[in-house]
Amino acid sequence: MSHRTEAESFALRVARQHAAARGLAFVSAFTDTLSGDLARLQVRRRLRSAFPGISPKAVEELIEELLTP
Repeated sequence: MSHRTEAESFALRVARQHAAARGLAFVSAFTDTLSGDLARLQVRRRLRSAFPGISPKAVEELIEELLTP
């Protein structure tokens, strides 16, 4: 499994956990609002922590691709 695939799986898992903890549908948790921005920030931080070897640009691309409704 490549780092990107592992990072994608991790990001989606963290995003699902975040949405579930707030009782929101996945898409609703990451809408283009302040709360959605904060949710993406939390996923971004956890992703960077878990995968320090992935470039910031790659992290941003993953967040944009996976979490933008």
